[in-house]
Amino acid sequence: MAAAAGVLGIVLAAVGGALLLTGSASGSTDERKQVLARASDFAVAYNTYDVADLADYQKRLGDLLSPKYKAQFVKVTDAIFTAIKDKKQTSGDAKVLATAVDSIDKDSSDVLVAVDASISNTDNKAAVQRHFRWVVSFEKIKGEWLVANFESVAPVTAETSTPGTPTPTPTATDGGAK
Repeated sequence: MAAAAGVLGIVLAAVGGALLLTGSASGSTDERKQVLARASDFAVAYNTYDVADLADYQKRLGDLLSPKYKAQFVKVTDAIFTAIKDKKQTSGDAKVLATAVDSIDKDSSDVLVAVDASISNTDNKAAVQRHFRWVVSFEKIKGEWLVANFESVAPVTAETSTPGTPTPTPTATDGGAK
């Protein structure tokens, strides 16, 4: 699992580097640096919370969000934090593994983010490492990059076999064609 996360981080870094070098999406280097920094700030802030302090969490994130997304975020976090309040859940030790600009223009951008965080609650006193992969969408409002949305990216796993190991062949099973 750690190897797959490492590979994803390397791929994101390579894609980001290639996009920066080739300029395949518009946007100056400074704009790219700004949106990448904002994506990292968002990932760390989003993954650092204590359900006992909802107001602090919403305040810290609020400055990073577009007005429209902030309203949605407040509704969602109000509901989620209320639902898990008894679990005393906390999240911290957020580490951004990689960011890469997927697209950028004068007033919008999509950034790929790989971040890990440690989550604990009454079910798991010892923090459990979680791996998050997102596409974070930004809007530039009054000269500032603000999060307009973000979506999780489904994990993809790949396995390799040892050289010389035969590839399994499909076989018929009970109920299948023979």
